[in-house]
Amino acid sequence: MAIVGLWDWLADSLRFYRQHFTQLALMVLPFAVPFAALQSQYVQNPSEPSTANYWMFVIIGLLMQPIYQGAIILYMRAQFKQQPWSITRCFQASLSIWPLLFTVVAICFALVMLGLSFFVLPGIVIASRLLVADLHCVLNKSSPLKAISESWNQTEAYKWPLLAGVIAVAGITMIPVWALHHWLLDNQAAAVWVFANRVFGQVLEAFFLVFAYRAYSAMNASAE
Repeated sequence: MAIVGLWDWLADSLRFYRQHFTQLALMVLPFAVPFAALQSQYVQNPSEPSTANYWMFVIIGLLMQPIYQGAIILYMRAQFKQQPWSITRCFQASLSIWPLLFTVVAICFALVMLGLSFFVLPGIVIASRLLVADLHCVLNKSSPLKAISESWNQTEAYKWPLLAGVIAVAGITMIPVWALHHWLLDNQAAAVWVFANRVFGQVLEAFFLVFAYRAYSAMNASAE
């Protein structure tokens, strides 16, 4: 796939994200707000980092993430099929596949973290190759290992554009939020601003799923 095609994917993803921002935010906020509160200075002193606290937050995040990610994926499918589901229905369907999606999310997280430990780039490459594993699990009801394998195989022909896409999306979403977070802590900003930045970051990360769905749809169309 040419880089020109990648820019089309990014533009389409941004358009969808902007048009459906309210619905996406409504699916993320019920999880992002309490999670950010748990991480905030009200319950955690950032000047005293704890390995136990870090892993507690990782585990809680991994448990919550599949619920709203599954709902977002089902919402996007319904929109593109012009058979819109309510947010409640999306969550109900997402909860029914939570065990499978949780396993996929947990395995992908472990693989990406392992890759990041090897000079960062391998982790980004792995993330780009596993970009659509969640979608295979939710939309095709694939088992966790099959979903991961299908994602790896499907992205083979698109690995370099997808790598560029993941870097671009991270540059738009995650990196600015991380940079602002550290700036707020370094300048001892009010806890409410740290809290708001964390919540906003969670909502912004939904753009990754939108981009993944756009890439998944395009790759499937090319294969037909």
